[in-house]
Amino acid sequence: MIFKITFNLIILILIIFYKHIFPSSFFINIILFIYIFGTIYYLIKPKINKKLITLIKSLVFLGIFIFMTSLTTILVDIYRHKTIESKNEYVIVLGAALNGRKPKKVLKYRLDKAIEYHKEYPNTIFIVSGGKGKDEVISESEAMKNYLLSYGVPQNKIIEENQSKTTLENLIFSRKLIPAKVKNIGVISNDFHMYRVKFFAKSLNFKINTIYTKTPFKSKVSLFARESLAIIYYYLKDLKNIIYN
Repeated sequence: MIFKITFNLIILILIIFYKHIFPSSFFINIILFIYIFGTIYYLIKPKINKKLITLIKSLVFLGIFIFMTSLTTILVDIYRHKTIESKNEYVIVLGAALNGRKPKKVLKYRLDKAIEYHKEYPNTIFIVSGGKGKDEVISESEAMKNYLLSYGVPQNKIIEENQSKTTLENLIFSRKLIPAKVKNIGVISNDFHMYRVKFFAKSLNFKINTIYTKTPFKSKVSLFARESLAIIYYYLKDLKNIIYN
C-alpha cells in the first residue's frame, strides 16, 4: 500500500513538474486529466455499483473511439491532399502564436511555405492574417509581414489582416480584403490544422485551395491531440445547430 501511494505521488510530481516547464502543452494536460480520473476511479471503485462501473467503462471506450475516429479523419485528409497545390492569385497565411515579436515554430513553418510559394509564383499576393493576442506584444500579422519582408517578399505583395482572433475569423476577415472577381484563393496552414480550416471554409461557402505545410516534430502529439478534440467539438456544435434549426 505504501509503495503504491509513493509511486503515484512520484508520478503526479513528475507530471506537475513537466507541466511547469511546458505550461502550454495540451498533451500533458490530457495526461494529467487521465491520471487524476484514473486515480479517483481506482479509489472509489470498491464503493460504486457494478452497473455504474460498466457504464463508466462504456463511456470511456466510446470517448476513445470518437477521438481515434477524429484523429484518423485528420490523418487521412493529410495523406490524400498534402501534395495537391495550385497557382493562386491570393494566398491567406493563417496566424499562430508568437515568441515576443518573432513567430514560433508552428507559424514559422507556415511563413516558410509562403516564401517557398512566392519563389514559384512571384505575382501572388499574400494576406497575413492574425490579430494581437492578450499575451502578445504585436499583432501576429505584423510579425508575419516582417518575417516575409526579411526573406525578400515585396511589401506590395503583402496585405495585413490584424483583427482576427480565431481560425474562423481569419477566413471571414481575409475574404473581405480580396476582390470579388478573384477566383483562385489559397490558404496556408500546418497539416494538423487544415481539416478544420476546410470545415470552416465550407460552412462559409468560401472556396479555397489548400496549401499544407508540416507540423514541428516536437509539437505533433500535442497539436494533433488538441485538433482531434477541436474537430469533435465543432461537429457536435454543427449537429446541435442542425437539430435546433
